[in-house]
Amino acid sequence: QAVLHISKDRGKSYQELLLPEQEMKWIDTSQDYSLVEAQSRLPDNSKKISQYLLDHKSLKLVKIDEYASDAKINYENFNGKYVIYSNRGDLKLINLLNREEEYPLPDYLNNQPFYLTAQGNILTLQKNQIISYDPKTQNQQIIKSFKNNYDILLYQDDTFILGKPNLLKTSATFYNEEEKELYTIDSNNANFYRYKNFVCDYKSLSSIYPSIRYSYDYGQTWFEQKFTGFFSASRPIGFYKDKFIIFHASFHDKPEPENRGGRILIGEFEK
Repeated sequence: QAVLHISKDRGKSYQELLLPEQEMKWIDTSQDYSLVEAQSRLPDNSKKISQYLLDHKSLKLVKIDEYASDAKINYENFNGKYVIYSNRGDLKLINLLNREEEYPLPDYLNNQPFYLTAQGNILTLQKNQIISYDPKTQNQQIIKSFKNNYDILLYQDDTFILGKPNLLKTSATFYNEEEKELYTIDSNNANFYRYKNFVCDYKSLSSIYPSIRYSYDYGQTWFEQKFTGFFSASRPIGFYKDKFIIFHASFHDKPEPENRGGRILIGEFEK
């Protein structure tokens, strides 16, 4: 069964929420709500997907949908209120908090990346322009224009980052809204976690020697924290902006066997 461990005090204490006979698939979080997807196996050996909405204040978990695992249904881009619902390519914007708002979305969004804003508008990049589409009115407007064309748009906390791949598509260079170069992503740093100007690199230096290094200037200068006594199975499982890293850790240097097992640890980054 799936178990959600929820803490409101930075991991000092936890409350458990059980999803009996279900396996957790993923969780999409916001400030006040999380969208949780779980999977269960039926007696005929088929699988069923369930979608839940978790209220962070009341810790109430409400099932909002259920369907066969082979159904072409997806819930994506949850922003704490609205979500993009797709059923065999038919797109809708749905308000999950009251289920009274549903707006059809254009088919072309199936073929290009887009972002959902807090207000429920859809952002897309078209060459040198960022376009905002309002599903409620079906109107669109240009909200940003640039001197150069770009192929990649990243949007995070009302901040835009623009990207261009190189000719061989083995790397991509990213720019801010003023079209100033920020950093390049290639095979050596593709797995780094990034949030605005913050970047974190977590890696195992040996089987018992992991390291966390992080930067607040896009990787120009680094802070580093090395650890001993951890198994190589230790790995990051999540981040919160540029504040916290959450990771699974196993220890080999604890004297008692019960203290060597897996732990969920929360680390706070310090400048």
